[in-house]
Amino acid sequence: MAEERRSQTLKRAGVEEKKIFKSLSKLQRYPKVREIFTEAARLFRKGKLKNIKDISKDRNLNKMLSDLPYEDKKMYKKHLQKIGFPSIDETLKNIQKTRTAIKLAGKKKDEIKQVKQRYGERIEEFTEKKNPILKTLNKHIKYLGEQSFFQKAHLAAKQSSIIERSETSIDFYREYAIEYGTGFNFRDMIREGGKRKSNFLLGRMYFYKYRPDPVETDFDLYPLMFILDKSEDHFSGINFHYMNPRSRGMLLENMFLYLNKVDYAANQKLLFNSFIKVIRNNRKFRYAKQCYRQYRYSSIESRIIEVHPLDWEIAMSVDTERFYSSTKRRIRSRNVWKKTDINVRGGQ
Repeated sequence: MAEERRSQTLKRAGVEEKKIFKSLSKLQRYPKVREIFTEAARLFRKGKLKNIKDISKDRNLNKMLSDLPYEDKKMYKKHLQKIGFPSIDETLKNIQKTRTAIKLAGKKKDEIKQVKQRYGERIEEFTEKKNPILKTLNKHIKYLGEQSFFQKAHLAAKQSSIIERSETSIDFYREYAIEYGTGFNFRDMIREGGKRKSNFLLGRMYFYKYRPDPVETDFDLYPLMFILDKSEDHFSGINFHYMNPRSRGMLLENMFLYLNKVDYAANQKLLFNSFIKVIRNNRKFRYAKQCYRQYRYSSIESRIIEVHPLDWEIAMSVDTERFYSSTKRRIRSRNVWKKTDINVRGGQ
């Protein structure tokens, strides 16, 4: 019984084979139709087509079908369509539907773009009312030089919906500085790092060139300072450059708790009186205590740059420190950071 069933199956397969070869022999004069058959057979062999109906789903075969000349189409219908290949008329209809859908999608995309351009400013204004930091950020982005390093960083952050100042924003700007800020140095910081000022205000961040005279100890040629105290001849505060980048981020995040307001406008500042007391007693601020420095006004050798509150994270993430010994030899930043870490752990 099993032998008989096998013989019938082979016989049926033989009939199908004869049918196919008969059709192909009649297509000798129509190479384009034979090409469609050859391509379909190749896809079946590779397992890319599982069923003969799937031929209509293949983009390349569809193109070959749509490009057939009139006589070739007739022969395709007469021979290949008869043995199970998809209807050429249905295939062409589907191609047309797909093309129409693509056109409509493109048109819709253009319409959405136009609406966005038309109402974008109104939507932004409405969003700004709900989020004062966003309003400050947009204003600051417009103020910054077009495509400056700081502007690009803020635009990237805004695109990632990083508006609020937090651990997330600190991490984002640090990673951004590592990836894109390798060429940004102390010269760039003096040129585009903020507004030029003639004096310091307490509770704000500044950048400048400083050369002590006389040189009594190691020094940072380009301090990045939070000013917390000042007198007629001296000023003092935290120089972020004396700590490693990760510790800077942790300290700044804790300092956010001591701000006078939270819209990060240009006049944002640190509540310096409260913060100085905290530095003395709170272990969370031991890096601030260790990196507290005093400077003389007379030793400043450049313009004073006030860093905008929205730029604090970026300013402390870029490589602008330059350390020198008392003998004016360059010191590697890592060596200075290591010394700070040891002093912090030792509780000095």
